[in-house]
This record gives sequence, C-alpha cells and structure tokens, in this order.
Amino acid sequence: MKRWFLSGALVFLLVSAPARTQQEYLIGGGDTLQINVWKNAELSQSVIVRPDGQITLPLIRDVKAEGLTAMQLGQILAEKLSSFVNAPNVTVTVSGPTSFRVYTQGAIANGVFSLAGPITARQLLARAGGATADADLAGAYILRGEARIPVDLSLPARTQKPPGINPLLSPGDILAIPAREVTLGRILVVGEVVQPHALPYVEGMTLLDAYLGAGGGTPAADLKSAKIARRQGSGQTVEIPVDIDELLKSGALEKNVVIAPGDIVIVPFKPPQLPPERVLVVGEVRTPRTIAFREGLTLLDAFVEAGGGTEYADLDAVRVVRTAADGKKQELPVDLARILKRADLSRNLRLSPGDIVMVPR
Repeated sequence: MKRWFLSGALVFLLVSAPARTQQEYLIGGGDTLQINVWKNAELSQSVIVRPDGQITLPLIRDVKAEGLTAMQLGQILAEKLSSFVNAPNVTVTVSGPTSFRVYTQGAIANGVFSLAGPITARQLLARAGGATADADLAGAYILRGEARIPVDLSLPARTQKPPGINPLLSPGDILAIPAREVTLGRILVVGEVVQPHALPYVEGMTLLDAYLGAGGGTPAADLKSAKIARRQGSGQTVEIPVDIDELLKSGALEKNVVIAPGDIVIVPFKPPQLPPERVLVVGEVRTPRTIAFREGLTLLDAFVEAGGGTEYADLDAVRVVRTAADGKKQELPVDLARILKRADLSRNLRLSPGDIVMVPR
C-alpha cells in the first residue's frame, strides 16, 4: 500500500469546553467523536462510543475509547493506522460529549447533568435552577465514591477563596444539599400582605421571615399595629404586639421575634387619609390611584379608571371600605367578576366620598 509521509502532530479539541479543562475530559459511553485522518477521507468517521466503551473504525476495527482523553485516543489510533498509512495525522474531536455526568439530590432539582467538562459546585447549583426555600446551603456536600466533601454554598461567591470550598466536580459526583430541619406545624400570615398564606414552620424562623415570605405588606398595611396570635399550652390564645415598620426601618434585629409553630401573624388594615371628595382604588389594579368623586360614580367606573385588574386580581373578593357617619369602618363585599361576566349592573355599587376600593390578590 502506498504510504503518506505526513506530520505526526496530534490535535486535541473539545467543543464548548474552556481551554484549561480540555485535556481533563475523559471520553465515555455515548460520546460522539469525529475522527479525521488527514488526506484519508475514507478513514475519517463520526462515531459514537458504544456502551462497552469501544468504537469501530475501518481497517483497525474495535478500539477502546472510554476513559481516554481525545489526545490519548488520537495517539492510539495513529499507532494502529501506521500499519496502513505512513505517519498518519489523526485529529480526534469530542463533538457531542455526554459522558461527563454529575448528579444533584436533596433540596435542589434532582437530576443528572451531561456536561462538556468540569464545572464547580456553585456553577452546578446555578445550572440546576438554584436550591429550594428550605435548603441548608451551608451543609452542602459532594459525594465522590465513598468520600463526602463539604462545600459551603451559603457564602457569597466573592468569598470562595480557600481551595476546597467550591471545588471542580468530577464525573459521577453527586452534589447533595440537605434541607433544614422542618418542625411539624405551620405559620399563618394573614391580613394586609401581598400573599396571605400558610408557611411551613422552620426551626429559628422569625417574624421578618414570615412577613417577607408572604410577599411583604400591601399599601394599606398598618405595620406598626401588627401582632402575633399564639396559642398557649393551656389552650388560650395571646396576642403579641409587634412593630414591623420599626423593624424594617431601624434594622433592630433584637426586635425580630422568633416565631413558634402554629403562630398567626396578623397585619391589620389601615385606611389611608384621603383628601375630601376623593375615592381610592388600591390592590391588584394596573394604576392604583385616587379619583375625584362625582355624583353617580360606581365601583365599575373607579375600577376602569384605575386601569382594570392585573392578572393576579381576585375579582370575586373585591371589597369597599366605607366610613360611616359615626366614624366606624364597614366593609362592603362586591363580586366584581359577576358584574363583568354577566353584565349584572344591579350589583354595581354606587360609591361615596372617601370610599376605598380594594382589589385583593
């Protein structure tokens, strides 16, 4: 057979991987390899590494590829082809890497990630979409065979200086993030918060955790008069006054009350002071605003002038807060959804000066 006298240079190329990690990538089952033999198109092939770790090429048949770098495989192929081609120039390209697999488990989206090369634990956390709300990032660790490697992911990225705190992952590594200990019981946050709902109780939870977990207060929230309703061992309920407004403004964490299982955080309503002859529309409307009162102004008029409801508006539970002649506040529930869907204008409440239209979430 005619022999070609060519350079013996071998080229390593890993598509989509940083230069510093190219030679660290080990070929594995399922990887797609592009084998190019210069000036020998009939020997150049695109092959997939079989589950047994081998590839098949013309003339030399089966070759073990798994566990080798592209450069090492190129050297082996060049040596085997030298029986048929003089000084073959072989280029191996890992064009579809799938064998660099790492895994996630625990308080993170559980799954397997096929990568082009090594990444850090923090980068894998980002690729997985972050951790869940109850994740113990400080207690994260990497399972590598029988070894358990601690990795504190609670630290800001700029503090990741000591080696080992945010290490590069190796094929087969499992990034595990445990969940914080959750105690049986729930916390209820109600009143003038963006998302009134129950939160799972977590050991060490504070008033601020519960308040922010419910999205914070609405514009009509009376944060100074908030309170915690707590059931005692005797079965009686006591109310603990808390000033969330001062806590937020002063940052006095010593006033950040620790929550107990079963607590109810209550954020009361505080009607804003309106100029005379005005109507206020607040909550889930596109442009919360005050509207000059005019004779015959209706709830639907005010709702439309405020731009209508947002996608989160609960139109079934709209209420109008009205101050009676004796100074007492009364709430008038209105099913605005029925008015809009059925054109039932008989339910379209006429407003009075000082009324506050509240469209909840």
